[in-house]
Amino acid sequence: MQRLAAAAALALSGKVGIDCAATLQRPGSPPVTAGSVGAAESLASSEDRYGDGPLAQAAATSESVQVTGEGSSQRWEAYRRRLVASGYGAALAVPLELEPRASCAMVFLGPAGFDFNPDLVAEATWFASVASQSMKLALEVRSVRSAGDNLKTVLESRTAIDVACGVIMAQNRCSYPEAFSKLAGVSRQRNLKVRSVAENILKATSGGSPATRFEPPVLA
Repeated sequence: MQRLAAAAALALSGKVGIDCAATLQRPGSPPVTAGSVGAAESLASSEDRYGDGPLAQAAATSESVQVTGEGSSQRWEAYRRRLVASGYGAALAVPLELEPRASCAMVFLGPAGFDFNPDLVAEATWFASVASQSMKLALEVRSVRSAGDNLKTVLESRTAIDVACGVIMAQNRCSYPEAFSKLAGVSRQRNLKVRSVAENILKATSGGSPATRFEPPVLA
């Protein structure tokens, strides 16, 4: 998000300094906001606190939204005051096209007396369309990494539980289901996770906890 905001600001700056901020929203996660400079990030973050601003509308409508520091629309009155107080004179919010459950938008911020003409609006919209592809890829990579981390945790837990069940089976001459039932019973009694109970059993053995091995697939 930080790199996105910085690249966007650089792409539109030209001879006039333009700052940029971006906000990403995903289900079950708090909004993520970043800016090319602190003032831009702070102004963008204020939208979440006050529940107004062009970023939210751009993300909701999938259309660009422009706000000037001297406009007459009552809708943006509170945001306009924060815009001017932050040292800006105009804001242009453009949405990024992501997966249905995620939304992201960028806001370009110009100095006092500045106006986003049609050429700049078109350039900002083009940049957003290109940035959408990069953001989609970044989210997909993050999702794959998260899934891999979760799988690794599951496999590590499974290894400890299976070996602990083997120890219980050997000590009590019982079946695997019976051994797991004993493990789960201790888990409930002590209010611990089954994995924690299994690891405690293994720590008490001479060999300790075994390492989980992840073998690469064998290609034919």
